Amino acid sequence: MDVGRRKWVWKDMPPRMKPRRLASGKVLYYYQAAGKQTPLGSNYPAALERWAQLEAGAGNTRRFPQITAIYRATLDALAASTKAHYRLALDNLDLAFKAFSLEQIEPKHVKEYMRRRTKKGAARFEKRVLSAFFNWAREEGHTAAPNPCAGIKFSKAERKVYGTGKRTVYVTDDEFRETYAKADDIVRDGMDLALLTGQRISDILKARRQDISEGVLWVAQEKTGKRLGIKVEGELHRVLERVLGRQRDVPSMYLLCDRRGQRITYAAFYARFRKTGAAWQFRDIRAKAATDSPDLKRAQMLLGHESEQTTAGVYRRSRGEVVAPLERKIQDVS
Repeated sequence: MDVGRRKWVWKDMPPRMKPRRLASGKVLYYYQAAGKQTPLGSNYPAALERWAQLEAGAGNTRRFPQITAIYRATLDALAASTKAHYRLALDNLDLAFKAFSLEQIEPKHVKEYMRRRTKKGAARFEKRVLSAFFNWAREEGHTAAPNPCAGIKFSKAERKVYGTGKRTVYVTDDEFRETYAKADDIVRDGMDLALLTGQRISDILKARRQDISEGVLWVAQEKTGKRLGIKVEGELHRVLERVLGRQRDVPSMYLLCDRRGQRITYAAFYARFRKTGAAWQFRDIRAKAATDSPDLKRAQMLLGHESEQTTAGVYRRSRGEVVAPLERKIQDVS
């Protein structure tokens, strides 16, 4: 049955900006308002600039969402998961500051936004996104206003609510074992691979059988683009033998897959992990791998960081000092 040509859908278009794909595959952009179409050209970033000018109108100040629409086009270089988080943060910021120009946003407005935000972890991240956006806007000449995030200070009580921005959770061996005992086989495999390789779960979920070659597991890190080879020896060799030896109804190229051989998605894996009831997050295993590594240099190489400073400052987490008790004779009065 002929169902006709599939309709072409373009997502993330700002209001009144319309794309048109030609038979050649080239895309042209138009501004559509009051029954009139104004050509914006074929270059997307330049079209967004022109769109923002038309939205604002001659002599009028451009609003916050009109500039963030241009900024969104610069996010394509980011990893898919990072880009998704940035876009969600920008959606929330657009809603909060839709009536503001960049020049009107002050530190007090940002702090009030964070106070009102019920999810404080998200508020902290959105503040970082807002700061990155403002730095970009200043560099590109969209504003000369100071970055409003730079002037925010928190009281001691507020710092307890929002945290320092640096995660400090260290998963002890007992906590790891407790969660491991409650996990299913797929989550256990993921936990073992994450701990032994120090890699992010997004990269582990993409790992395939053919990525193991000549005694080396090759990992292509999505976030950094770095290709890292990890020797398959010792405990990692034993774990990979167990993972590859699991019985499946359908063979699969992926290390982590369901019984039908289908690759486990990021969302599906986290749904399985949450069922364990762990009080810590799966990403904390990467920090545990860095912290438990016998030396900083080895941890840096395992995690694929460019510098030891990143490993030490973000991923090596203190387990606290261990000291001996006071040596003193206590009188027994029982």
